Amino acid sequence: MKKKWNFISNLGTADPRKQLNDRTIILTNQLNFVTFFIMLLVFLSTVLVLGVIHKDMSYGTLRVVNLLIISFLNLLLARLGYTRLSRLSLIFLPPIVFLLGPTLIGYVEEESYTYYPYVLIAASVIPQLLVNPLKEKPLYFISLLYYLLLVVFIDRAMVSFGSTLFPIVDRINTFYAFYKISQVTIFLFISAGIYYLRVLNLHYEDELSRKNNELDQQNKELKEQKIKIQQQKDELVSKEISTWQKLVRIISHEIMNSAIPITNLVGITGQMLEDESGMIMRPEKLPPETTEDIHHGLKIIESRTQALINMVKATQSLTHIPEPNIRSINIMELFDRIKILYKGRFKEKGILFGTLIVPENLKINADLELIEQVIINLIQNSIEAMLDTMDPIISITAEMENSGQVQISVTDNGPGISEEKAGRIFLPFYSTKPDKSGIGLSLSQQIMLLHNGRLEFSSTPGKGATFRLVF
Repeated sequence: MKKKWNFISNLGTADPRKQLNDRTIILTNQLNFVTFFIMLLVFLSTVLVLGVIHKDMSYGTLRVVNLLIISFLNLLLARLGYTRLSRLSLIFLPPIVFLLGPTLIGYVEEESYTYYPYVLIAASVIPQLLVNPLKEKPLYFISLLYYLLLVVFIDRAMVSFGSTLFPIVDRINTFYAFYKISQVTIFLFISAGIYYLRVLNLHYEDELSRKNNELDQQNKELKEQKIKIQQQKDELVSKEISTWQKLVRIISHEIMNSAIPITNLVGITGQMLEDESGMIMRPEKLPPETTEDIHHGLKIIESRTQALINMVKATQSLTHIPEPNIRSINIMELFDRIKILYKGRFKEKGILFGTLIVPENLKINADLELIEQVIINLIQNSIEAMLDTMDPIISITAEMENSGQVQISVTDNGPGISEEKAGRIFLPFYSTKPDKSGIGLSLSQQIMLLHNGRLEFSSTPGKGATFRLVF
């Protein structure tokens, strides 16, 4: 039954799921169907009763048949896609078929003088339900005027075309003005009340529709953001995998650089200790030059083994950074410590060194020793990068940004960092110098993360580089 009701309701609609947009059509179909069903029951009941009592069908039964046919035709029009014509028919035809038509052919019962106007008042709710008073103003007011005129003049039509022999007509005529005023007042009151409620409801619906559109837009933006976040997550995972792959390659490279020479030297040294038959020779039988070669090979093995030990220690330092002892640090004090530490080195290398603090009493909350270590790492990198630079300069500045963050910058005028190297400088064990562990920048970055800060850099190849500690 529910499926049939939905089928009837959605006759002529473009999409049954969009009931909010097609509800006028749906309501028209439902009213037509209810009218059809009720008139069908009335007709069948009347025919059954008339058959039992052996009486002929009256004009009253013809009214029911006419309204039954009209409602069926309206549903058929809707099924064929003529939904507007179906709606207009439901608004204007029932009063004509049910009341005015029988009156014009002279069929009027005595009680009709009292109930016809009120039937019209009740029927005037139909256009109120089916016409939008804001978007279809002409049709709305034409339909109400149509029902108002019927309410006002239906009595006169019945008197003119029907019988005037009913006593009730004379009784009503004695107070007709008040009788008609009461009917018009009821009509206007009901129409005005429904109009107010409809307009109020439409405003609420417009507001609700606007809010729904905003929510849909926000939902769309959230979905887009979710997609972007997922994409960024995928990129991070990809970069993490790439970083670990690079790290494994670097560690493998370092191990192979030490392990292969050690293996080769061990093999060669072993062969030096054997005679032609493969027997081990006594030390006193070894030629002096062979003894020297064995000693030199053992020294190289010791050196490469120590390199492997140093790499393991460097790896441990990346994972065993002490918890920072946060306290208020005067940046002037921090810079003075750096000056004292590197005074001799700067003089030896001919490096011009300068500092700037704005304001001079600027302070940060940090671990003095750890932040000092970061700056030392950066200065050390700058010194090593400027070995071939004419008039080398290193400057350290500290300033308070508009955002309230403190920024310490270490700048040099060395060769800078190429784009190829820029993506790998924070990678553990990555170094452009063969005798370096390549953990300085990675360690510095982790120290800044422990301070809830960040380590950034910018560089122009051939013009130097700047590293920034942002707190």
